[in-house]
Amino acid sequence: MKSFSLIPGFLLLGILVLQNEGNAQTLFTYGTKVASSKSFMRAFNKNPGEGDRRKAMEEYLPLYINYVLKVQDAYDKRLDTLPAQQQELMNYKVQLAESYIAEKSGAEALVDEAIGRMQEEVLLGHIYIGYNNGDSAAAIKRAKEAIAQLKSGKQWSDVALQYSTDEAVKDHKGIIGWIGPFVIPYPYETIVYGLPKGGYSNPLPASEGVHIFSKRDTRPGAGTVQVAQILIADIGGLTADNRKQRARLADSLYDALQKGSSFQNLVAEFSEDRSTKYQAGELQPFGTGSYDPIFETNALGLKNPGDYSKPFVTAYGWHILKLIAKTPPPAKANEEARSLLRQKVATNGRLEKSREAYIKSKMPAMKYKAGTVTPAQLQAFTDSVLYNAENRPAGLTNKTVLFSLGKTSYTLEDWTAFVRVQSMSGSMKPGEKIGSRNEDFIMGKASEYLPEHLDEIDPDFALQFKEFKDANLLFDAMERNVWTKAMEDTAGLKKYYDAHKDKYRWEENMLAILVTGSDSMLVINARARLVKDVSDWRKLNEEFEGKIYADSSRYELSAFAWARGGNMVPGTCTNPERNEMDNTYSFACIIEKGKAGETRNFEEARGFVASDYQQVLEAEWISSLKKKYPVKVNEVEWKSLLGH
Repeated sequence: MKSFSLIPGFLLLGILVLQNEGNAQTLFTYGTKVASSKSFMRAFNKNPGEGDRRKAMEEYLPLYINYVLKVQDAYDKRLDTLPAQQQELMNYKVQLAESYIAEKSGAEALVDEAIGRMQEEVLLGHIYIGYNNGDSAAAIKRAKEAIAQLKSGKQWSDVALQYSTDEAVKDHKGIIGWIGPFVIPYPYETIVYGLPKGGYSNPLPASEGVHIFSKRDTRPGAGTVQVAQILIADIGGLTADNRKQRARLADSLYDALQKGSSFQNLVAEFSEDRSTKYQAGELQPFGTGSYDPIFETNALGLKNPGDYSKPFVTAYGWHILKLIAKTPPPAKANEEARSLLRQKVATNGRLEKSREAYIKSKMPAMKYKAGTVTPAQLQAFTDSVLYNAENRPAGLTNKTVLFSLGKTSYTLEDWTAFVRVQSMSGSMKPGEKIGSRNEDFIMGKASEYLPEHLDEIDPDFALQFKEFKDANLLFDAMERNVWTKAMEDTAGLKKYYDAHKDKYRWEENMLAILVTGSDSMLVINARARLVKDVSDWRKLNEEFEGKIYADSSRYELSAFAWARGGNMVPGTCTNPERNEMDNTYSFACIIEKGKAGETRNFEEARGFVASDYQQVLEAEWISSLKKKYPVKVNEVEWKSLLGH
């Protein structure tokens, strides 16, 4: 295997692809091209269906042949070289590559891990010893003394009060509350979840101090909760009388709720939380460790949607909560939860280390090659750029190559731009030695390079990307040869309609004004207006600026749920109905009923005619392709496939 390291990545990919195709059996030929059994089965197995597999394969083969011919025609016409195609493919390739890299970096394992940890919450103990004037050695020494005290049997809270320099320790006594995953930095989370109940970590030096964590207790995961709140804010500087008045206001609002007052109305009138006041008081769903422990205890203590909490006090003021929804911890098979967690895993640093390891493993395949600039020369060059030092190494210019990936070279000019950004952002202090920043720069460029060139490096990814590329070309080819052609060929459509007009007949139908909107109250108001004067319907589109859409047309009754009652009386308007698919509301005002069996005129039938005419054009196109690329199936291989 080592001999492969001498072969460029793109050449190795070509060899592997050729070997795969060379060893694959030919299923059919089309013109001078060959389609393998392997490629056919790979496509078929993506959606094999249920029932008789042999029958499904027999039905799929002609569809697959048509697909292959259409794609080949697109390549022969060089549709893949069009700028729009090239741009779309590059954008998609990077997106697909990022997902692929995340998968290879262990993203799914991290999602599984997060879901596992969500089943249990931890009561977190924390001792923090800060560096006094940057003296890390003294802080580490005190942390070791604290550990010795714990080993001798001293109580956690007593040790925390004695050693922790966190001012809040006087209140929490080293126990800062319940947490789940995604609350504290991932490395610390992993340490905490790995501890036994009552256990504690070794001292963990960080940038500003030393941490000691403990798993004081555990409990089943609470999942997530969504609440709405009324907040009477503690704005600071309140007198004792002010506080009593605000507490009484909170109590009176709770009493009003108990007597049936609208929570939403009370939010609008009294709540002082500006971030939620205009969203009916609603907060985003949250889990343990997101808010003040008192707030979380009250929120998680609500049992049924619609339940209210009694008024309670936090540092922010007096709260009354209403439960909107409560969701238990997700199961590993919950794909909706997994999708959300994939985003969290990718954005909170969890995936960073494993992604970096994967990228490092691909450096040889990216043909990384270091330049001749030594670390000392790079430091001197950097000093001369950032700090106006006069000892710029001889022979180094902005165009000097620092390293290369594939055919792309990265120069000292690129490095200079990188360190300038680091310096301006404050992450690199004046006079600081570059240390490992060169490695950070290399990894950053490799992280950008890999997604754009992964198809040249990884055969599995290359296959996935080619499948998308072929599908994209097919879409373009269909649009040019069938869809757009059918829509623009009015003469052809009319000729087809005239020859087949008897098939385009109305079912039971009505001429009606159809009104749709996302705001139920606006839709109800619109209906009240049209009940009085149906001719007013055109004004709805103008007055409500896209919030209401009204249109007049003939509709078949079978298309609408509210038409099934049979009470479609001309001159009346149906009651608004909610569409579960898009959460809109609609109603119809009936002008007149039409007779079933009437022939649609050309304009009324145009959509149906276009669909049928597209099938005619597609059949003609396929017929011409089969003349251009004569197809010959290898019957022996086909029978062999059917027998498996």
